[in-house]
Amino acid sequence: MKVTITNWYYMDRLCKKLAEQIREDDYMPDCIVALARGGWFAGNILCDMLGIKDLISVRAKHYSATTRLIPEVSKDDFSQAKGKILIVDDVANTGRSLELAEELCEGEEVKTAVLVLKQSSSYIPHYFGDYVIEDVWIVFPWNFYEEMIDLLEKVITDEFLSLWEIKWKLYEEFGIDPTALEISQPGKLEDVLEEMVRRGILEEGNRRGEKVWKFRD
Repeated sequence: MKVTITNWYYMDRLCKKLAEQIREDDYMPDCIVALARGGWFAGNILCDMLGIKDLISVRAKHYSATTRLIPEVSKDDFSQAKGKILIVDDVANTGRSLELAEELCEGEEVKTAVLVLKQSSSYIPHYFGDYVIEDVWIVFPWNFYEEMIDLLEKVITDEFLSLWEIKWKLYEEFGIDPTALEISQPGKLEDVLEEMVRRGILEEGNRRGEKVWKFRD
């Protein structure tokens, strides 16, 4: 699967776009229900932009670029959500999480918003910041470490690789352009590799004065 790396500026622009759509629709929520974890960041920014005080976090199963889980949300988490409700998530891949959350808010006035809507989603939210046609996995800045560790575990081997060799493997496997990666998250890939060393996942070495990494034996 192709992977796209995003940054905070892009997310802020999408949140601003959602806020504008909500204002134009003349819909002022009493509270925002954020589908954690990705929806929490978007929900918090929207609360700030729209002047909404109540933000409720609802736990949802997490997806990754290499893992698929059946979306699950709990009805108990919605017990405090009353009045006009805006349900927020970061991305709609299938849209099932948003759909389930909306169903659990029965009896209340509910609208939904998502930063990125993918063509693969069978559910169309009321508001969305961007629309993606191609089959691409989006790495958001708030879970960059987690997502990149997941991807790096698929391309790093038991042989030492340099930073550039790792970038090239990410490009070959997931279509992550090395230049675009550095523009979006400058220097962060090496930070992730160092974190993997600290966690005991990787071993760091030196090859002719250059840092190299491989899976720890």
